[in-house]
Amino acid sequence: MRTGLPRAPGGTAGAAPTSSYADHRIDVTESRVRKILRLLQSEPRGRLLDIGCGGGELAQLLRECGWQVHGVEREASLAARAEARGIAVRTADFGEAPLPWDAGAFEAVVAGEVIEHVVDTDHLLSEAARVLRPGGALVITTPNLASLENRIRLLLGCYPMWMDHRVAGTGHLRYYTPGLLRAQLAQHGLRVEEHLGNWVPLLPQRWVDDRRFPWLARTGDWFPALAMGILMKARREPGAAG
Repeated sequence: MRTGLPRAPGGTAGAAPTSSYADHRIDVTESRVRKILRLLQSEPRGRLLDIGCGGGELAQLLRECGWQVHGVEREASLAARAEARGIAVRTADFGEAPLPWDAGAFEAVVAGEVIEHVVDTDHLLSEAARVLRPGGALVITTPNLASLENRIRLLLGCYPMWMDHRVAGTGHLRYYTPGLLRAQLAQHGLRVEEHLGNWVPLLPQRWVDDRRFPWLARTGDWFPALAMGILMKARREPGAAG
């Protein structure tokens, strides 16, 4: 997962927490990463904001695709790693505080595996829409509560994958289905143009995944509602408030 927002005990808003997430690395071989690049392929190049940019692995790929990439990250050590890759990064608690850019500052915004980690998801989407220029594109990804594997697990009385009953582990606080995410994006003036899935877990992930078997990525295009993750490209409506 891309970012972890739960604070360590004693943490305060706006302060960089001390957590195991500081050692996190984004696996750029995931089909989710390849599909983020694909969703942005047709967009005119300009300024792009990577929310929860981690160590800058994805931001570096986006820069190689011609984007002028900026990042925002909560962990100071991760922000330093991204800066070492040449990414312009600001450290801020984007789960609570305003993003430190003017309205309409970016042609595109990416929020990959972020929204499930924040308490106030409306704040995050409101800020993403605010810094996005009218007509600009937001690409957002998050685990899919309604994936095929989770439907089967619930039918068998098992707990869903990537869900947490406490603020620990992957640190997921919010759970989405494609329909729910689409509806919430619309409330913030963001119209979904494309919905993809990373891959459909036809077998348990301890046996197969999209890194060992890249061809599985095609199943996420065929059956996005059943995929393990949701990928949506939404466009800010020209008349939407920002």
